[in-house]
This record gives sequence, C-alpha cells and structure tokens, in this order.
Amino acid sequence: MMKHLILIVMPFLLLMGCNTGPAEATQQEELEANVMVIHDDAMAKMGDIYKLRRNFRSLRDTLAAQQADTATLQALQQQIDELNQADEVMMVWMRNYSAPDTLQHEQAMNYLQQELQKIERVQTIMDSTIEAARQTHQQYEQQK
Repeated sequence: MMKHLILIVMPFLLLMGCNTGPAEATQQEELEANVMVIHDDAMAKMGDIYKLRRNFRSLRDTLAAQQADTATLQALQQQIDELNQADEVMMVWMRNYSAPDTLQHEQAMNYLQQELQKIERVQTIMDSTIEAARQTHQQYEQQK
C-alpha cells in the first residue's frame, strides 16, 4: 500500500516542483518593470535638466556681460556643473544597463536588484540637483 501511495504522490510532488518557472519569470518581469518605471521617470526629468542648464547659461552669460562679481558667476557655473553631472549619471547608467535576458533566474534577480539600487540613486541625484537648481534660479529671478 505504501508503494502505491508513493507512486501516486511522487508525480504530484515533481509537478509542484516544476511550477516555480512561471512564478520566477513573473518575479523577474516585475522587478525589471520596477527598474524601468524609475528609469522612465528619470528620463522625463532630463528635459528639466536641459531647460535649467540652458537658463543658467543664459543668466551667467548675461551677468558676465554686465561684469557681475566673480562669486555670482562661479555659483552659476557650479549649478551648471551639477546639472551636467546629474545628466551624466543618468547617461552612464543607461550605457551600462543591459536586460538580463541571458542570465539564470537567480543571477538575473541579483543583477536587477543591483540595477534597481543604482537607478534609485540616479533618481535621487537628479531630483536633488533639479530642486536645488530651481531654488537657485528662483532666487535670481526674484532679484531682477
């Protein structure tokens, strides 16, 4: 009787063990989707960086023509440099990112976890840089 029970139960156990494939694929797809959502949000902010950088360059050039003090011009250049750095951080992440299509599940999950942390860092850098630049730009606009 025990042999028959083992023969009946064993195929069910094997089938249950094989069912991890779709769940693993779903996990991986969800994690990759999370990475891409943050990436897409950060990409949308690239336009803000471009506009702010253009505004600061224009303001710097105008003030330089008016022979503004060096400290003001250096502060504006610092903002431009920080916007450039935020832009570059995003570009570096995009150049280095590669979809983990050829990796095994565990390797892909580890890779995606690392990439999630990296893109979250990129997003934080971009957000803080944009916010600081907006505040600085607003101060100069109020001085006009």
